[in-house]
Amino acid sequence: MSIPKKGGKRANTASEKSKGLEGFVGPKSTTRNPRVKVVIQFMEANLERTISLEELADAPNLSRSYFCTLFRTETGLTPGEYLRRLRMEKASRLLATTLLSIKQIMAMVGYTSNFVRHFRRYFDCTPSEYRERAYNAPIAQSNQKPEQ
Repeated sequence: MSIPKKGGKRANTASEKSKGLEGFVGPKSTTRNPRVKVVIQFMEANLERTISLEELADAPNLSRSYFCTLFRTETGLTPGEYLRRLRMEKASRLLATTLLSIKQIMAMVGYTSNFVRHFRRYFDCTPSEYRERAYNAPIAQSNQKPEQ
């Protein structure tokens, strides 16, 4: 059994690891605090651009320090880590469902550098490997014969 890294829940079985697609669990917005919900909605609407901590704290009209404490208490993650997870979740969806280039996807989720490093941390593979697995998974499943 693998130990989860910061990035999310990891695959536990050999078959899950070989697929590499089911192992990641993105952030869930289960907070009841309306101020934190406002910030999460702001993050989701602005994934393609750089967002400062000041901007995030200004959205619900909170001080930076109180905002960071409140956000972490409500979500279990720092605002930066939560934003990275949202970006990785969107990047993985785009890689699996579109033919956009990795550079285009990188720009769409707000990265100018470190994209591959962060992606590998979350998914244990490069974006290219992830896309290849995503496109080959349906083919492999359709080629399997049902057991009788």
